[in-house]
Amino acid sequence: MHPLAPILLSNPQAVAAANVDCLVIGSGTSGVTTAIELAHQGLKVAIIEAGPLILTEHVGSGPFANRGDVVPRIHDLVRYRTLWTTEAELASARAGTAETNNNAWALVGGRTVFWGGCTPRFRDEDFAEWPFDADEIRPWYERAERLVGMSGGGDAPPFMTHPAQERLMARMASAGVPAINAPLGVDTRAVHGGRLSLGFDSSVSRLLRCQHFGRIEDGARLSLAAETEALELVLDGDRVRAVRVQERDKTVFDIPARHVVLAGGCVQSTRLALASGLGERDPTVGRYMGDHLFRQAVFELPESLGEKSLYIFVPPTAERPFHAQLQGMFQETWYSPLHATCWLDGDGGGRYVLFYCFGISKAQEAARMVLVGDGRTRTGYCIVNDRSPSDSSTLAEMATFTADVARAMGGEVVRTEENSAGSALHEFGGLRMGNDPETSVTDSDGRFWRIRNLSGADAALWPHQGSANSYLTITAVALRNARRLATAMGEAGRETSAR
Repeated sequence: MHPLAPILLSNPQAVAAANVDCLVIGSGTSGVTTAIELAHQGLKVAIIEAGPLILTEHVGSGPFANRGDVVPRIHDLVRYRTLWTTEAELASARAGTAETNNNAWALVGGRTVFWGGCTPRFRDEDFAEWPFDADEIRPWYERAERLVGMSGGGDAPPFMTHPAQERLMARMASAGVPAINAPLGVDTRAVHGGRLSLGFDSSVSRLLRCQHFGRIEDGARLSLAAETEALELVLDGDRVRAVRVQERDKTVFDIPARHVVLAGGCVQSTRLALASGLGERDPTVGRYMGDHLFRQAVFELPESLGEKSLYIFVPPTAERPFHAQLQGMFQETWYSPLHATCWLDGDGGGRYVLFYCFGISKAQEAARMVLVGDGRTRTGYCIVNDRSPSDSSTLAEMATFTADVARAMGGEVVRTEENSAGSALHEFGGLRMGNDPETSVTDSDGRFWRIRNLSGADAALWPHQGSANSYLTITAVALRNARRLATAMGEAGRETSAR
């Protein structure tokens, strides 16, 4: 147990006794963003998180940022293995004989404790299949960018920029590959007048800074119970009566709430819905699941830039449904999801650049979650995802683009690889939102059509995604939906009081 737990964390049994207005399941950016917004609107909110409290800030904001020997070991404290499979291999996945092939994490803050920081917006065109358009989300993007302290916007200069990087981007532009300084969720505003930089954004640090946060036993409006795993939603007709949970000591009990928000991330929110029998009420639950297409490479430049670090972003276009992120400088290395901040302190004499290319994959109805066993544990599932002809075409274009970018930088590709489904860790779908209850699980505000007091806040709601990293859009949508939920709950409360 974290030594701060007696000060910061609530006893889950106390949460159960408090009869909160809203119970949020998950403490990543969707859950914490939702909970803080609801608390700001006067509601009593509790978050439950399956994992422990390990770090109180993003790993890149603390002393371990450049400790390549330590950070992977921190990951291993809270990391577990998962499985994305194909239709042809589904039988072995169900039998438990298939090898796991992807990573997931369970801890307070979720992946926001380790994420790489890139915060571009989706393009306007990326919302074409959503139940609302880009104009609707634009003001929420602006709020989210202020909230995460995005660099390169307003009075916040880019986090990673220097003359050598500018020269390299000019070289790329002259070769037909326009690039920009990467937008990052790193607070670079000036330190003055008693104000300190907040560093990398992480939901755990945002939660701990919130004025409403504390122990529910002490009367706090916003609280957190860690190591409290949601097993299933206990349904009573068209309502959630309670959430059945399990404590670290394996004690199982129910936590009632007026409203429940699924915010455990796309995969875990979908798993919990299926494990609770919602797929029997709505066959769309668990379908249309996807992830970014993902290619990576290492480039060798003809000369060192003479700088330790660079971070360049090549935006997508209407003709090119993928973007690229370039990080360095290194002696030859390779991407690892266990150390996302390795680029913070590179090698001034290095000539190697890491290249990540993320592409749009259109979700197919057949791309779905299948429960393994009863699905009541965090690993009780697999995701079936076969590459579509469109995906294969995009991946081929991404391979060509990889070589084009290397040439534009004046370098060459020394290693490249197409990664399997799920490895981008930018999952979406499973609780698809829309305007028609016959073809979607939730409405445009993330509220379930068939369960009156249940809603979603994370990328499980998305019918589609752009090529941009998910973090900023998850945060923006969570802000929007939380505000609308608070309004609806306030109106329902006033109607009840009037009776």
